[in-house]
Amino acid sequence: MAPPKRSPHPIERPPKGMPVPRNWGLMQGGIPYRPHGPVRPGDTRPQEDWYTVAEKFSVGVKELIYFNFMTDDPDVVNWYLSHYVGCVKVSPSGNNWMFSNSANPGIIYIPPVDHDPIDFEAEDICVWTPNDAKTFLMRLLALAQGMKGYKGQRIKKLVQVILNAGYPACLDLWYYNDMVISVYVDIKEGNAKRREMIKATRGAFPFSGESGVYGQQGSEERHRGMWQIHPVRSLFTESCGAFNAQAMKDRLESIDEEMYRGWHELDMVSAKSSQGGGSAFGEMVWDFINHVRLLSEDEKHLYWAFSQ
Repeated sequence: MAPPKRSPHPIERPPKGMPVPRNWGLMQGGIPYRPHGPVRPGDTRPQEDWYTVAEKFSVGVKELIYFNFMTDDPDVVNWYLSHYVGCVKVSPSGNNWMFSNSANPGIIYIPPVDHDPIDFEAEDICVWTPNDAKTFLMRLLALAQGMKGYKGQRIKKLVQVILNAGYPACLDLWYYNDMVISVYVDIKEGNAKRREMIKATRGAFPFSGESGVYGQQGSEERHRGMWQIHPVRSLFTESCGAFNAQAMKDRLESIDEEMYRGWHELDMVSAKSSQGGGSAFGEMVWDFINHVRLLSEDEKHLYWAFSQ
């Protein structure tokens, strides 16, 4: 029986999510390098591969590949070698593309000396180019336009704030953890407890860091009791590689619900005040409520969604 025919090309698979930009290594301060191709007659230089290049520049093989393509998955690396490095020669095993003199442009990038070692896994990487991020934000805006009712009105304003901030600044947008708010304004809590909760900022607004309140539901920031929740970061992470309209709609509604729960806690304190019981909450609570009200007047803040 004749041996099975080997595929003329190595297996390639596009990366999950958005591919890194073509000049990614250069953007990270990398040094352009063209590896030597198959030896020509009279050429004493050896054929170079990832291992020999890594040894030549005293970097780890995995680190070198990650630095260039943010992955070390062989099939995805083959995709980058074909589409970005322009490799056209197949390795003797037939499994991978190899460096050659005919590769165009044939360039990889060497990490700079002060480059921090990479210690993450490939599946954790998602790179957004400016154009991809802009397209994603416009899709969010279009999705929000179809949402109805009071919730829909808030979400429209929420997305508008995100869009106005742009990428990557929108990743830093935040709102207060509803679970932490609930504890902070609880009439049964004393100021000693509240001071402990805000020690990370020494009582200065805006509060941030750990509150000392822990839960079991929601995002990592929420269940760890962080004062601030950064929802746009999770929007981008969860949408890496694909835009699922229903999933994004559900996520926007979830963000609105968390914000509403925190806002409602503050409204309840205000309602009790109008009935003559507000003084029992104390100055620290009222300062916090006024602080959040001021945030809702800022068109650059997510709480603007709750402005009247």
